[in-house]
Amino acid sequence: MATAETSTNQAEDKEKLREEWLERLSDLVETVRGWAQDLDWSTRRIEKKMEDSELGTYKAPALLLQKETVRALLEPIAHSAPGVAGIVDFYLMPAFDDIARLFFSDDGWQLYHEFPGAPTAADLRKAEPRPLSKETFQSVLEAMTRNAESSP
Repeated sequence: MATAETSTNQAEDKEKLREEWLERLSDLVETVRGWAQDLDWSTRRIEKKMEDSELGTYKAPALLLQKETVRALLEPIAHSAPGVAGIVDFYLMPAFDDIARLFFSDDGWQLYHEFPGAPTAADLRKAEPRPLSKETFQSVLEAMTRNAESSP
């Protein structure tokens, strides 16, 4: 009996953790979608198939953004990593060479922006984080757009 009860509790914990992660992602996607639309970007919410050893297989929300010929993707990466409760990448498509990474912690979503010539992804968390806001999001979009326009 203890094994069945433990198994049920683990399944319930897994489901609760997945629901919390998906709710956090949905809130992020809808917030960013609103900001992007305010800045005249077209958006489309999509789903990404995720496979996680802790949460199982599920579909998570992601967001495509486009303005003129510049396209970007807000893509969930993982529900957790050491010290954070969520990782989401935001990058130019299709080159993936201009990236912002969002980490969720007790303080909310923190934004780290990497651009060509910046520290590698491994060093990205050493950079100074900025709380995610409409202003920080807009500055990253503008930097990405400038980079896309200057690329051959």
